[in-house]
Amino acid sequence: MSQTNQDIMDGMGGLMLGSHRYMMIRPDALMGLFVRLPEAERLAALEAFAASITENGGKSAASYAGAGLEEADQLIQVIMQTAPQLGWGQWQLTRQPDGLDLQLANSPFVAGFGKSSHPVCAPVRGMLAALTKQIFGREARVEETECAAVTGAKSCLFSARIAT
Repeated sequence: MSQTNQDIMDGMGGLMLGSHRYMMIRPDALMGLFVRLPEAERLAALEAFAASITENGGKSAASYAGAGLEEADQLIQVIMQTAPQLGWGQWQLTRQPDGLDLQLANSPFVAGFGKSSHPVCAPVRGMLAALTKQIFGREARVEETECAAVTGAKSCLFSARIAT
């Protein structure tokens, strides 16, 4: 999915990847919104962010490769190549019989939020839910099992399992 700047700029101030518009924003500017909210509101806003990414990020993923298990490996490769190009860190996805595991190094959400008492990578959970549904055809339960904002580790870890 390597494109030149000329390929992705639409000439009208839009940044396009295929038919999907993107925008660049500093992670600290975006995550600063969540930092400023009281914790209860912050957690609700992060959940809403994850849900929005599941819905809208799934549209992007669907355009990269077909759906279903037969296209899973192709889609996983495209996502792992595209995520860092979009500033979403280094993704290492592993397909399991019942879902996906993700190791994410250099999360922009951790970089933008800073140290936290709770996981902050809700958008990644949302995207992983969309990917898992696209591959397995069923809703997934996604958990951030380790967040670098909480632990100080170099990577965040996620587990997505299809609903039974």
